Amino acid sequence: MLISDPGQEEKTSSGLVPYTVRCDSCGFTLIDSAYRATCPRCDGSLTFDYPASQSLSAIPALDESGMWKYRNRLPVSPQVVPVSLGEGQTPLLRARGAQPYDLYLKNEAVSPTGSHKDRSLSVAITKAVEHGFTACMLYSDGSAALSSAAYAARAGLLNIAVVPAGTHESRLYPLAVYNSAIVEFAGTSAQALNWVHETCLELGLYETSTYRQANPYGSEGIKTISYEIFAQLGAVPDWLAVTVGGGGTLAGIWRGFLELRALGLTQSLPRLIGVLPCGYRVMEIARRHGAASFSELCKLADFPLAETAQVKIAMEHPPDGIEAIQAIRDSGGHFAFATDEEAWAAQAQLGARDGIYAEVSATGPLAAIEQLETRSAFRPGDVVVAVITGSGFRETAATVSPIPIHLEKVDRATGIQSLKSILKGITTCPTGAK
Repeated sequence: MLISDPGQEEKTSSGLVPYTVRCDSCGFTLIDSAYRATCPRCDGSLTFDYPASQSLSAIPALDESGMWKYRNRLPVSPQVVPVSLGEGQTPLLRARGAQPYDLYLKNEAVSPTGSHKDRSLSVAITKAVEHGFTACMLYSDGSAALSSAAYAARAGLLNIAVVPAGTHESRLYPLAVYNSAIVEFAGTSAQALNWVHETCLELGLYETSTYRQANPYGSEGIKTISYEIFAQLGAVPDWLAVTVGGGGTLAGIWRGFLELRALGLTQSLPRLIGVLPCGYRVMEIARRHGAASFSELCKLADFPLAETAQVKIAMEHPPDGIEAIQAIRDSGGHFAFATDEEAWAAQAQLGARDGIYAEVSATGPLAAIEQLETRSAFRPGDVVVAVITGSGFRETAATVSPIPIHLEKVDRATGIQSLKSILKGITTCPTGAK
């Protein structure tokens, strides 16, 4: 990758590349003529600056182009055709039921592979194609692995999914359908992430891990959630709750709202609620201790962690944790913690009340909102958005829910009476029907 002076822009056949690559740590600017995940000067995280002329001053009405209608705020060259499966433009639904505040559900579960990670991987794989890669690799047994496999297949790339030893076969089968190579890694998640990163560098593979030091381009896809919420509401919400695994989703959503303010579209910013499994408190501890680096955060993670059903967001060393902490601090928000029992209860409530089947790792925001409601954190009329990050349909075979399943055994003779018992007290026919 070539190095430029601050403010220098790269010429292309169609004009100027519509963004500048900048190191968060040392401020170095880079010409995006060759792929690089970190700063060549200090190995710091890369970020992207977009000219003010590329304004979203009139965010377009929702249309068939999904999140790529915002491509002038995404770090891909204008000539590249996006690798897309129809990600983005997910519904924002008003929750049923009476609350003293307005609760909305941003339903990412309807994404092509059932997760918000599709936004990241669409951008990341598009960038892989732009730079001529033919194979990609990541460590994940969850949403990112499935999304990487799907988008790599769409682009004609080989995907290598490194998964923890003992991963349930129900999570491996979809990867096989996408013709992904699957590799089991014996070791901790931190060891696996490091191994994948080093191996990608050594073998010239494109890394699709979704933390920013591994792939800063994919990280930009998440901020389109913020753009869409703003377009759908016509304003910024007062509060936004989202699960926190590695920290990148929370940080990306915050960047999106900051960009909206920088573009002059709003003066308001939401207060963020970052939700983790109960016991996974390293980011809260690091926030209180003023940790300023990933290594400082890791030193504070010196306590045992219990197993949790919320496996998708259970990270001992969250790689984007410092950014997530900064987002919580800057927004005046909170970290919140959901027990498995609370997450299961929220899953059942979400399904029964709003018709959304979310994975248990995605339902913590509803539990956290309920916790804050009991503490009177919300004012009447506050607009609160819960981001539902993943579909439960991918997890049904891998988890056993404590929700009791009652099977009513019927036959032709007893069926009608049994249904009458189930329907007792419910009006099933519209007025006037016979």
